[in-house]
Amino acid sequence: MSGLKMLSLAMLLTLPSLALADSPPPIDLNQAKAVFATAQSVSDHEGGKLWGTKLYGALFFVDPDTRYVVSNEPDPKGVLHAEDGLYVGTLPKDVIIANAPVDWEGKRWTMLIWSILPQDKLTLDVTLGHEMFHRIQPSLGLMAPDSANLQLDTVDGRLWLQLEWRALAAALAAQGDAQTQAIRDALAFRAYRHKLFPGSDKTEASLEIAEGVPEYTGTIAGEPDRDSGVWRAIGRLTTPDAGVSFIRFFAYISGPPYGLLLDERMPGWRKQLNEKSDLSAMLASTLPAGNPVSAEVRAPHYGGAALRIAEEERAKKAEAVKARYRALLVDGPTLFLPGDKHFAFSFNPSAAVSLGEAGMVYPSFHATAGWGTLDVKDGVLLPTDFSHATVAAPKTTTGSHIEGPGWTLDLAPGWQVVPGDKAGSFTLKKD
Repeated sequence: MSGLKMLSLAMLLTLPSLALADSPPPIDLNQAKAVFATAQSVSDHEGGKLWGTKLYGALFFVDPDTRYVVSNEPDPKGVLHAEDGLYVGTLPKDVIIANAPVDWEGKRWTMLIWSILPQDKLTLDVTLGHEMFHRIQPSLGLMAPDSANLQLDTVDGRLWLQLEWRALAAALAAQGDAQTQAIRDALAFRAYRHKLFPGSDKTEASLEIAEGVPEYTGTIAGEPDRDSGVWRAIGRLTTPDAGVSFIRFFAYISGPPYGLLLDERMPGWRKQLNEKSDLSAMLASTLPAGNPVSAEVRAPHYGGAALRIAEEERAKKAEAVKARYRALLVDGPTLFLPGDKHFAFSFNPSAAVSLGEAGMVYPSFHATAGWGTLDVKDGVLLPTDFSHATVAAPKTTTGSHIEGPGWTLDLAPGWQVVPGDKAGSFTLKKD
């Protein structure tokens, strides 16, 4: 997903039958050609040097309101038709719209939402490189689990993560002994965080393979040269958006510096990479023997005191949001939506809110499953394994179109809303 590969909510709407005949298409074909050419140029610039295969391949843009598609290649079943050197048509309703790879009609594509493509050239180039990498990711054996990292929504989790980032920035800007010291500091801050949150070493490493490596690839492919990529990474490490949730987004920031440092210190590292790799452990293997570094002693050198003040202030403000979602989705009456093999969804990972063991809240969310189509604009609760979804109790429980606070549900035939185990709560059941 991604980075940064950001997943976006999109409503699934049927294309009006006469809309395209009466008005210009939602995606201008000349503009689409220009972006396809940019994607091709990004791929040519990278040249297959990183992974032994070029990034450019089956790619389509989609308008989320009409599901109008413009692709650079024909689809296997002829849903799209040729027009002015491209292929256009309507994306079937069962395909979830997101900036993401998608297996459609036995073919793996890169799907991009036309309306949210970056407008500035460098961000667009990096985004295209990131998203095109996702299409080839399975063939490289790098499909690591997309693991949740709720610890990164806590004061200590965010504090020690940002200290790690600042030390990585110092390492990228240094050489020799200074670089070695900065890497030791970064790894010490990371180890201290993992000690505070047992098991987080594995979940963080997994997401850095799933999304950090694609963002590293996008940085190499999209920036004009390595030095530009280094300074891009330094900027993101030292001035992250404080309003963004780090639960998943952290990997987009951590991936590029680890990759860039490994390029410098461990040539050939990519050939050793697999879905279970740990980028930080690979970087640690490049360090000479030395005395252990104390994270607490080194933290002041990177502004740890000011970071803590900022994070404690942020946590106080966030508590009101969490309290509202807990009352709405945990303590109050709810509707339980079970997961199944058809459960597919899209959401904005940078807006995730952790409720601890209760799971994660995504303010906006779109899903399809055997039971129908769910569209959420004000909070859905999911466990870390994404096995089901919970929304606030519905206003009405009859009919095929159900509504609740901040959400709508269109039920598939044979499904109904029935009372749940908790008083006032409901669940979905098939007749």
